[in-house]
Amino acid sequence: MNCLIVDDEHLARKLLAAYISKIPGLTLAGECENALDATAFLREEKIDLMFLDIQMPDLTGVELLRSLHYKPQVILVTAYAAYALEGYELNVTDYLLKPVSFERFVQAVNKASEQHRLRSQPETEIRAEQGKDYFFVKVDYKLVKIRYDEILFVEGMREYVNIQTPRKRHIVYQSMKNMEALLPEGKFARVHKSYIVALDKIQSTYGNVVEIGEKEVPIGKSYKDDFLRKIETH
Repeated sequence: MNCLIVDDEHLARKLLAAYISKIPGLTLAGECENALDATAFLREEKIDLMFLDIQMPDLTGVELLRSLHYKPQVILVTAYAAYALEGYELNVTDYLLKPVSFERFVQAVNKASEQHRLRSQPETEIRAEQGKDYFFVKVDYKLVKIRYDEILFVEGMREYVNIQTPRKRHIVYQSMKNMEALLPEGKFARVHKSYIVALDKIQSTYGNVVEIGEKEVPIGKSYKDDFLRKIETH
């Protein structure tokens, strides 16, 4: 797992780096002194596990988490136990109190490793029957029924996709290529490397933008001509 340390305290970063170096399977990809630097780092590098302090200048660790579109696994590392509940509401993997013992650090990493193993399994199973107006997708150990006519758009998020409906977003471990093959061709269109839209849910399109509900979806240059042809046909 590629790891990132985000903490404004030099000694805290040094201790975590030393711990990481002792555990096979962990690679320290970088260290950041604040959340703003971490945001920029996460745009450029694939991080599997982030060790994140909460109390930092300008932007707190919790505020950083709320701002991220794609979140790696996160282990909060802080001196303030009062923030534990808020951290778990953001679905963090574990919570470590400073000063962090190596034993407790290993426990947290083992939990993260197990989650990483589950994420690395084959793509989420999708069950679709010919001629049906719905399909089932596995989300959080449940098979969830999704109707084709409920889908607003599908958004690619690295290894995952967000299947967006008016009521809910379904995050599944699946490729955009497989999603594009699954969806009925005459009802959906790929408009960007990261977006597939439902043609009958489009409110307007202008320039390089498609409006669906409150969402503005970008149109990629290589997809535009084919998309406009599908709009005319539809």
